[in-house]
Amino acid sequence: MDDKRASIIGFNITWMAISLSAISIRLLTRHFLIERVGVDDILITIGFFLAQACSSLGIWMTKYGLGLHIQYVKLASVPMFTKIMASIGVGHLPILHLVYNLCHMFIKLSYLALYLRLTPHTRFRVILYILMVSVSVLGIINASISVVVCIPFTKVWNPEVAGRCINANAFYIATSTLNMVFDLAIFILPIPIVWEMQLPKRQRLAVEGVFGVGLIVLIASILRLYNLISLFNNPSRMKDSTWSTAGSLNLSTLEIHLALVLSCLATFKALVQKYFPHLLGSSHLTIVTPTGGSALHSHSRNEPNFNTASRENIIRDDKNGSQ
Repeated sequence: MDDKRASIIGFNITWMAISLSAISIRLLTRHFLIERVGVDDILITIGFFLAQACSSLGIWMTKYGLGLHIQYVKLASVPMFTKIMASIGVGHLPILHLVYNLCHMFIKLSYLALYLRLTPHTRFRVILYILMVSVSVLGIINASISVVVCIPFTKVWNPEVAGRCINANAFYIATSTLNMVFDLAIFILPIPIVWEMQLPKRQRLAVEGVFGVGLIVLIASILRLYNLISLFNNPSRMKDSTWSTAGSLNLSTLEIHLALVLSCLATFKALVQKYFPHLLGSSHLTIVTPTGGSALHSHSRNEPNFNTASRENIIRDDKNGSQ
């Protein structure tokens, strides 16, 4: 008998642990080393708890058949599996989709808030504000629509109930597509600014590595969208939902947790600079910006060592640049 339950549980627990480690290091570094917790840190912390909730729901669903072919699932478990996929909680609210959409929203807002804290460019900041509003509106709309996919919502798992439903398949595909578009925009947005900086070879390789990991997030989003379209267009797979949805849910786990971990990498630089400065191969110049904040620009060790930032300078820069 094919059984994916152990791999689903292991996959989710692994990513929950990785995310917990990443967010812990980030917050400890921000609080004790940089001595400043920013808006982006608060937003990613909310996203972290929502991501943990998503993974916990995935693990819970294995109790009711997720990872097994439908013919091996106890008949009594099928209604509960459908309810968890569609809705759980007080008043049968669609908690799984609600949490997933809000998780995406807070992770994206954290990235944008981080960019906002670091950039002095007025035009770039305007774009960031527009994106933040767009992401917030999209997240709220997606979360709201997920609550009213069917009226009453019990009709989702009980078609015999009187009421009406929207085209749920189209809604989920549209949601995934829009999330992917915003992921792409957030991923490519800082590239022009990063490449304008004169980074030493080691730091440039590190930046390339970060963008490489970002590509994995985008690939996971594309694969998840492909799986959804394939699932909705294949009636036989839809009937075997306890088995066929396992792949999409694992991709959702990878998508949100990897995005969360990636968002923490920028903070790790301060930790590396403090304890392993030789790995960076650079020092920093403090530049006062027109907006009254400050930005850090890297230069090679071979350049004249003037206005070199100490740990105190770096902390002060971060405080001044935080929103």
